[in-house]
Amino acid sequence: FSDEWSVTGQLLAHTSDDRDSGVEWLYLSYRPDNAWLFRAGKLRMPFFTYSDSIDVGYSYPWITVPAQVYGNYLFSTFNGVSGSYNFAGDNFAVNIEGYYGYFDGDVLIAGSKVDAAGRVDDLRGVVLNLNSNNIGVRLSYHRGYNDTRIGLLEPLADGLAQFDYTDSAQSLDSAGEVTFIQAALSYDTLSSFYKAEWVKTKSEFAAAPFLSGYYFSAGHTMADWTVHATYAASSYANPEVETELQPIVDAGPVDPATDPLGAARYGLAAGYYQLFNALPNGSMDSYTLGVRWDFTINQALKFDVTYFEETSPRSGFFATPSTGFYTEDNSGEKYSATLYQLGWEWVF
Repeated sequence: FSDEWSVTGQLLAHTSDDRDSGVEWLYLSYRPDNAWLFRAGKLRMPFFTYSDSIDVGYSYPWITVPAQVYGNYLFSTFNGVSGSYNFAGDNFAVNIEGYYGYFDGDVLIAGSKVDAAGRVDDLRGVVLNLNSNNIGVRLSYHRGYNDTRIGLLEPLADGLAQFDYTDSAQSLDSAGEVTFIQAALSYDTLSSFYKAEWVKTKSEFAAAPFLSGYYFSAGHTMADWTVHATYAASSYANPEVETELQPIVDAGPVDPATDPLGAARYGLAAGYYQLFNALPNGSMDSYTLGVRWDFTINQALKFDVTYFEETSPRSGFFATPSTGFYTEDNSGEKYSATLYQLGWEWVF
């Protein structure tokens, strides 16, 4: 509209049910000078280095960004306000951004959309970008109060509460603080690049154990061709399981005809531990080799091969897609897979 005011929007169309189609960005910007920028509306969550450009594959070397870092975020946008300050000196540049808002929508847990009514309030964070010559550093901290209700867990939690198993019932309550921290380092000479990024998510929800992930990537550009290699890893921390139900499980099944209440208690206890045995609680490594051909100024062809290998069972990557949980058939086995991707990407 003017030198100070602008409106930005982004529309996305997806064929997968993992993400919704529609308005991804819609915000008003006010830039009083070259240093300050203020925005309000529906904004992208600045979790990662490539948060703003994650839907613009032309902007990074891979076809899809490393799954162990980018595949487990809770949500991609929020509603609120942000402000950033930028300073550029002779040999370095600094950008710091703060934001505040809320999120209301579908939530991903262990990288999978579950039957949940998501709500995160008091959402706030700060992002620091430092650049000097060829080196870039990014640090970010994010925090919010999660009030997600997971329909799959509520009947079990209600049943435990009715029998006064308060600690076990409360461990299934997903409400609580969620914290996300991130750090990234890059070195780019235009002819070669080296990138690393690390993230960690933790919450007060026992059924969403701590997750950490990182990757190292290096590449070299020769004329219109770029070759690159990436190593990535992720791991879940052990979930905190209450022990008050363990004596019931150890005692074994109860005949409902002679002791209906005892059978009900056993069913609840067995269901509780079965739930935690189905949660991600492992680790996985991946190795990617890729090549990119920029055959014209705004278009690129890419080919990537990624080998995924669980280093301990239940890494979260091979869980049942519809629920995010493991079944008895695949809860104790280590899996591996090879992913081949071919992409044609362009900007205009």
